Amino acid sequence: ECTPWPLQGWDMLLAGRNLAYKVRQLDAEAVDGRAPRGLRFQGARLAVVTVCAYAEDEPVRVLSIQNHELYTQLHGYDLHMFTSQDQILPHAEGRMDVHDGKHKAFFWKVNAVRNILDHPAVYDWVLWADCDAFFMDPERTLDSIIHMYTSNVSVPTVPPRTSAAAGVAEDAGSRAATALAQDTTPVSLLVAVDSTGINNGVWMLRNDDWSKQFLDRWWHSDILQGAGENHNCSDQSTMQHQLLQNRAMSLDAAWDSVEGPIWPLEVRVVAQEHLQSFHQATAITVASREWEDGDFIRHHPGCHYYREPCQQLFMQAASIFEDKVGALLQRQTLG
Repeated sequence: ECTPWPLQGWDMLLAGRNLAYKVRQLDAEAVDGRAPRGLRFQGARLAVVTVCAYAEDEPVRVLSIQNHELYTQLHGYDLHMFTSQDQILPHAEGRMDVHDGKHKAFFWKVNAVRNILDHPAVYDWVLWADCDAFFMDPERTLDSIIHMYTSNVSVPTVPPRTSAAAGVAEDAGSRAATALAQDTTPVSLLVAVDSTGINNGVWMLRNDDWSKQFLDRWWHSDILQGAGENHNCSDQSTMQHQLLQNRAMSLDAAWDSVEGPIWPLEVRVVAQEHLQSFHQATAITVASREWEDGDFIRHHPGCHYYREPCQQLFMQAASIFEDKVGALLQRQTLG
């Protein structure tokens, strides 16, 4: 509020929401929505990873375990549910240790996923889901999301308009746009954004060298010092910093003339309904998508696990999913 500019937080949220909408229209060019919701890749191994280190009788822990187990069993995925800090072993190569006294509980996910990428099962893809993120569509597979956002590796761009007065920079921009559109770098990270930026409550990672190196950089972020050390959402700010900082700072006049992503070419932004939409209160607060029937996962950021209204929301989400599973199994039996 103490600013010479007449700008309020809500104004920034609305601007972020509107910008996200415009970017999504551009991103849609690289999305293949034709895959059936039940698509499975033959021979692929996928896993879901969650840390849920609350007390054993906490509703969010009890319900999350049931929800995640039910979903993974339906589709034959492996579930790695860590219920205490001690279950997350240090990772020697990545120099990660959740007991190092520096990384808060928000960061345990990085160490946990890094370990699972080296699991003897040799997974192709891993989905991270927060403890308060509930699967809501039993028919939607992880494979279908992966296909939707990775089968078309072309990067959507809008090349600059040509004009005689534009000069060399615009010609370079046209070349840059062409090169970007023709790039075939494999997609390794699927993440959702809202009007405030990244929310890393749910994301998907291919098991490859880029992903492992990204997790290592994220854990060892150089902004985890000074004021950033105690930031409440330091896991999200460091993730976004690692993905965007160097690429954004390296853009020149040629790139500035191109309407294209500044995300690494290995990254695709997934629509919230395909990865994580929010419960009503948070959706309204951050001007983002509220969960609707048909959305894949309902996430409850900002809803404290110990508060009764939030516990009611967890129970509601779990109940909706269980009812859908029952109806699905009945159709399959009759069918």
